[in-house]
Amino acid sequence: MTEEINIEKTDPHTSTTSVSWGAREVIYGIIAMILFSAGMLLANQFLAFESNAVIVIYEAAYLLPAIAVLFLKRASWRELRLNRFPFSELLVGFALLFIAYMVIILHNLTLIYFDIAPQAEYMMQLFDMELNFWVLGIAVVVIAPISEEIFFRSFVYAGLVERFGWQKAVLISALIFGAAHMQLVAFLPTFLMGLVLAYLYERSQSVVPSIILHFSVNGFGFTMIYLLTTYGENLVF
Repeated sequence: MTEEINIEKTDPHTSTTSVSWGAREVIYGIIAMILFSAGMLLANQFLAFESNAVIVIYEAAYLLPAIAVLFLKRASWRELRLNRFPFSELLVGFALLFIAYMVIILHNLTLIYFDIAPQAEYMMQLFDMELNFWVLGIAVVVIAPISEEIFFRSFVYAGLVERFGWQKAVLISALIFGAAHMQLVAFLPTFLMGLVLAYLYERSQSVVPSIILHFSVNGFGFTMIYLLTTYGENLVF
């Protein structure tokens, strides 16, 4: 008697991400952030909110949809994937980041060629506002990488995987990440960053590598813009 053995072929790249929420909650979370952003903009314009407070509150608010869904779904905090990861995944992330930066540099050079200000010039305007340097630095370099990664990767990307699969979820979450920065010239750079960060999240099954990469990007960019705006005339290249 011959016993049949069924061997199922498995895709080694199939996502193992599983969370208590899905695409519907992701849509609600995105709508909530859009309304919140509009409210903060109006409050800053008409109620004279302190600018230092606005930028910190705005960045920290990205945590709210993820926290809300954890409580509403009675989910475990472990679903945010703030767990350990293989160090090799971080090296992969930096390698992908390097490739993305090559494309971003070409993109920025193209903008400059057509006399269009790249994203960095808009970022420089932050240093012309009445913002405390340390508050701005903490908001951009520390709070933003943590809150945005938890929102866009742990919440948005992870909530889309089950319905769309990891490849489409990477693409969709990166598109949302690019659009969220609300600058046309910044869309391609942030979209590419979104692809790298979401893929890294999927590979490592942890949001921590994405936070570290995001921290590195924002920290490097913040430092360079500060040096250019403060000591630009004295820098020798």
